[in-house]
Amino acid sequence: MNPKEIPIKDLLPHRNRMLLIERIIEVDDASTVSIAVVSDDWPLVSAGSVSPIVMVELAAQTAGVNNSIHRLQNRGKEDGTMGWIAGVKSAVFHMDSLPVGSTLITRTRNSFSFEDFREVTGTVTLDKTVVAQITLQLVSA
Repeated sequence: MNPKEIPIKDLLPHRNRMLLIERIIEVDDASTVSIAVVSDDWPLVSAGSVSPIVMVELAAQTAGVNNSIHRLQNRGKEDGTMGWIAGVKSAVFHMDSLPVGSTLITRTRNSFSFEDFREVTGTVTLDKTVVAQITLQLVSA
């Protein structure tokens, strides 16, 4: 199974305007890289740009891809376990808004894992410039 060939909709429960990532660029045991283009259909859009808060969700979805692939490989497709954000440990934004049409690259890495708990660090870049650094706490249930 090539993880990059699995449709994102098979890995994440998000649909319509809440499914933010468009493509998986890289994935391995502990990290994932995704690409997303800021759309005027996204939540938190105002006057041609999006609130940087949406990058928390980008990091969560990118981490969710990695965790879902891990679940599929270890528990099978029939396992109904989902991941949830338990906490935002930190979120530093380096932009006040994200222009519609911008291409964002999100990198996440599982920095800590114990049973069904994971801490994930994420970095979002725009034109090779870091625009957000996020640490999430996730739980599977």
